[in-house]
Amino acid sequence: MTERQYQILRCRGVGLSQVETANKFHTSRANVSMIELRAKKKIERAKQTIKAYESTLTNHLVVVPERTHLYDIPSFVLAEGDRHRIRIQANIIDIIRMVKGANAPCLSKGKTVRTIAFVFNQRGKLSLSDGISET
Repeated sequence: MTERQYQILRCRGVGLSQVETANKFHTSRANVSMIELRAKKKIERAKQTIKAYESTLTNHLVVVPERTHLYDIPSFVLAEGDRHRIRIQANIIDIIRMVKGANAPCLSKGKTVRTIAFVFNQRGKLSLSDGISET
């Protein structure tokens, strides 16, 4: 990202309008809009690059069986991280939120209704596996 893109994003991030930002940089509102859009596209590409890189790291799978109580799930996940001597970058609340926010609902009456899986890499980045399997 260029220095100008960075400065414009900073101004917009602190609440300046595109017109106010344009005045500050002695340019047009349309130019600010274009610079902001290009900067955001670069940021999105960088995020995708990082995600691709992280997918190349060794992944560990944690399978949580059907009928597991919601509040027991973090123990499964964190214990697996400990077993591999990897500090999971999520706490109990983060893990519970992942389960509750799953695209395919996997809870009923506080227990899992199907087997669910988490994946974490050697840096401890945790995610709910896309492959939530039906059993």
